Amino acid sequence: MDVPNRISKQPAVWGAFIFMTRKKSFKASFRVIHVIARHFFLLQFARKLRLIKTPVVDVDHPLDRKIPFSPKHVKLYLSFTYLWIRSLLFLYREFGEPVLQDISDYVDGISELYLESAKVYRRCMSTTDRPKHVGGPYFRLIHLSDPHLLCVPSLHVEIVSYNFHKICDIIDRYAEDPTRYENEKHYLWEQAISITDSILFLKQHSVNCVAAGLFVLSSGKSRVSPELARKVITHLLSKPDNGIEAEEEIRNYIMALYNRFEEEGKKQPFDKVLLNFLYTYRNAAADIQSNEKSESKVKVQVF
Repeated sequence: MDVPNRISKQPAVWGAFIFMTRKKSFKASFRVIHVIARHFFLLQFARKLRLIKTPVVDVDHPLDRKIPFSPKHVKLYLSFTYLWIRSLLFLYREFGEPVLQDISDYVDGISELYLESAKVYRRCMSTTDRPKHVGGPYFRLIHLSDPHLLCVPSLHVEIVSYNFHKICDIIDRYAEDPTRYENEKHYLWEQAISITDSILFLKQHSVNCVAAGLFVLSSGKSRVSPELARKVITHLLSKPDNGIEAEEEIRNYIMALYNRFEEEGKKQPFDKVLLNFLYTYRNAAADIQSNEKSESKVKVQVF
């Protein structure tokens, strides 16, 4: 059941216009557009058009086959950008001009997530076996705009959990009575989990991508706590009647892989941890799930 809140109905397009025209937030707004275009979209299309020769690794895992393809999640999957813009517009309408600097800092944080992830993407790209012939305008939009080469780490995963963490923090700092915002916080949490689930149901990412995204989130400049990352993992794929019989097995794998990344991250930067994982994917997956005979193979693809 949806919890009544004051975020979900905020007009995202109007919010984007406001932040692009306010003195304290327009620089951050234009910077994030530039960063996303250059370090996400142009990077992928450059590889697709063979302008660069970055290796591409298939990061599917046998556990991904235990998650059914579910097209009904497509609108939810596409809503993640609207989610954070609506969240910021809610803050602005609730707390006024004083919160604009925090909004600017938040948007700069989104830029940093893209830049940090691009440290991996520029050296090694990754993909999954997503359905190629599915109907409907939403899937055509996804396949047209996203060459599907930047899976590890998942920016979807990073952004929705970052949004929950940062918006709740800003509310707590500005609100006279933070308990009045429990519905909004609950909504942000539910969206973080549901949108993360959606990437798996749509085959846009593998279970490996989820662990990688949360690892970047807790290891980069945003410094979201490992405790929050682990809490996200424990709530994934937990809704009833989702058609999955291996939820616990999947969550255990994601948790083990995240913990492994965290341990390796104590000795080297997060991008080197993930690059090593990609370069040696078959062995890394086997180490995490030693009791399962892995059928996965590294595929360095040439497009």
